[in-house]
Amino acid sequence: MRLVLLAVVCACLPWGSLHAQSFDGEWSVLHVCESTQEGARGYTWRYSARVKDGHFVGQFREKGQSPSMTLEGRIKADGTASLSARGTSGSAEFNQKFATTATPISFEVMAKFTGATGTGDRVGSRVCKFTFTR
Repeated sequence: MRLVLLAVVCACLPWGSLHAQSFDGEWSVLHVCESTQEGARGYTWRYSARVKDGHFVGQFREKGQSPSMTLEGRIKADGTASLSARGTSGSAEFNQKFATTATPISFEVMAKFTGATGTGDRVGSRVCKFTFTR
């Protein structure tokens, strides 16, 4: 009888989500992109992120500012994550002769979290590295 009860209880518990919740909390993000041969300058951004119920949300500057970016996605129970970066880069400020415009940011990051740290790489041609720490 105890064995049957234990089996029923184990079958009902969402073990994967319980493990994914182990990543819940406040995180710091170090986001470093190298310069490209096409002329895009390298940059380093530091920002905070929060994980709740395995859902990761990081925010560089306030939405609507230029540049600004939201990094968001789900951390799976095994620590792997596919994160989406969306925002704007460039400047919407005017100089003496030209008005520069903000350009959209849109890319994916493949990441791996273990305990209180994580790493990630931008998917695509530009080399960007992500380091996550609690």
